[in-house]
Amino acid sequence: MWQNVTETCQTVIERARQLLFGWRVANSSKQRYSVAGIAEGLHNSEHVAAAGEGTVLSTQSRWQKPTIGRLKCNVDASFSDALNCVGFGLCIRDDSGNFIKAKTLWSNSVCATDIGEALELSHAIHWVRELQLTDVDFELDAKKVVDYYNGGHNNISEFGAIIDKCKRCCFSCFENSKVEFRRRQANDVAHTLAREVTFLSSPHVFNDVPLCIETLTINEKP
Repeated sequence: MWQNVTETCQTVIERARQLLFGWRVANSSKQRYSVAGIAEGLHNSEHVAAAGEGTVLSTQSRWQKPTIGRLKCNVDASFSDALNCVGFGLCIRDDSGNFIKAKTLWSNSVCATDIGEALELSHAIHWVRELQLTDVDFELDAKKVVDYYNGGHNNISEFGAIIDKCKRCCFSCFENSKVEFRRRQANDVAHTLAREVTFLSSPHVFNDVPLCIETLTINEKP
């Protein structure tokens, strides 16, 4: 006000909301590290076999960088009955864990969970194709989608039709891309972006890391 600068209410609210998200993410990260410390203490008191099992679980629960020279696109969807929409969050990172691009978009009217999760993969594949990127692996926490993509067939439902279209598009546009399942904890960046969509009025592409996932991307770096 003193500098005669005017901003819209939407701009002020957006900035405040992003700061709040950053604060929440930072605190949730501290809690996760605290739990991890307790788990490590218990882990040290277990037998060797149990320790090996815990290592596998830990690997599945943390974001893993792609192999050298490849990119990874994490994808997730959020469902809001109150707003009657499905939000999609997409995030691309390189083999060092560096942020490349992110995208948020939403679809009017809530659909069945499996349809929304199939659509999240469809949006990711089409976006990566538009960016003309190659050697990209897609990662999501929707096991039904991943299982059908990698081995399912003859599903004549809407779900099957969407995934079959994803397969055709992926095979024709990418030479060796994979679609893999990871636990929700390892897909936290995309999950946070998907929830963020409900606060945005239109689809958005982020060329710089959004504040709502900045702390997460830093903590998940190898």
